[in-house]
Amino acid sequence: MKKISFQLFPFLLALLFVFPILKENWSSIIVILICLNAIVYKIAAKDFTWPKRTTLLLTIPFWLVTFRSLFSNHWSESATHIQHALFFLILPLFFFFIPKEHFTKQKFDLYIKVLKYTCLAIGIIYVVSFFMNYSISEFFIVFQNVSSFRNYVYFDFTLFKIHPTYYTTLLVFCTAHSFDLVLQQKKYSQFLFVVAFMLISIMLLTRLNIVLLILTLTLMVFFRSNLKLKQMLLLSGGILGLTVVISLLTPGIKHRFVELYHSYDVKPQNVAYDSTNIRRAIFDCSVAISKENFWFGVGFENLQDELNTCYRDNYDSSFYDGHNYMTHNYFFYILVSGGIFCLAVFLFYLFTILQIAWKSNNFLFKVFLINVMVIWFIEDYLYRHYGILYFNLLLICFIRYTENQTLVTEAESKKVTA
Repeated sequence: MKKISFQLFPFLLALLFVFPILKENWSSIIVILICLNAIVYKIAAKDFTWPKRTTLLLTIPFWLVTFRSLFSNHWSESATHIQHALFFLILPLFFFFIPKEHFTKQKFDLYIKVLKYTCLAIGIIYVVSFFMNYSISEFFIVFQNVSSFRNYVYFDFTLFKIHPTYYTTLLVFCTAHSFDLVLQQKKYSQFLFVVAFMLISIMLLTRLNIVLLILTLTLMVFFRSNLKLKQMLLLSGGILGLTVVISLLTPGIKHRFVELYHSYDVKPQNVAYDSTNIRRAIFDCSVAISKENFWFGVGFENLQDELNTCYRDNYDSSFYDGHNYMTHNYFFYILVSGGIFCLAVFLFYLFTILQIAWKSNNFLFKVFLINVMVIWFIEDYLYRHYGILYFNLLLICFIRYTENQTLVTEAESKKVTA
């Protein structure tokens, strides 16, 4: 039983890395199977060690939401928020029971490879599906600052439902991984991934992730390559040039960035609203509610009602009708719901994982962490299934991989000393 359980781990872990293309319930089932297999392995191996301190610290967000919900006046709504935080408990605890042999460089590279091919498949399916339903001329239609392709993916595409912002967050990491292989190991075939992921990110018009993607690639030229300065300038110029060319050929990209300038200070009015002034309205309401409930928050169960009340009282618009706009900022999600004490605990958690990433000396670990942290400012990222699963899965894999590399380094240093 121990041997069978051991051999199941790499298959199940690789299968979990196709989560972007799966429905939420399917990826949850795979997580459950991994947890059950971890329990079977622990029992078969007669390994009854307790989780490490680091493991317990990674569960902080779950306990934060759960503890604040103990004071709830609406248990059914509180249970929903606890459920959304469950991966903060399940993944750290059970994934640290998995034997370290499944987080070697070879295995981790396999998992990332699966993720990259999954993301590439999603992009190809988006494009093929669009042109099966629309003509080439319709691709260039832009309505209310949004391209027909983006509208199709957001509203009409039903095969899988990962949000484009969450999907392009994965693309930033996958692009960085491929470009690092180009720079460090001269695997030039990986540049195909770089171009493909840039193209699909720009086509989806996800503004912040486009900026993060180009910024990451440009900085990598200067900090991850061994090129001469002239070569660095040429390569970074080529990246920016490629971005400009793709942007000029992509309908809607200019409109999306111009919208930021024109709509940021304009309140939503009747049916005249867009993603920019809606986000501004959400931000202003989040600030107002947090000021009034600074110490203890309104409770996770009351968050949406408080926001909807603020929208209704301050905006003569129907933008929130039929759509529950939460804080679109995970820091505000914690502050408005739990107050300043909960936010302080969450920041301690954040400081802990930043410290781990910094000590790891792993460039891609830092890229992953910085990228998702920036997205926390514009999305309820860790509240949504794909966001919390991606974050915890990659975080734990990086930590386990780093621990393995540390053991290898220590073993090699002992050999040299001997």
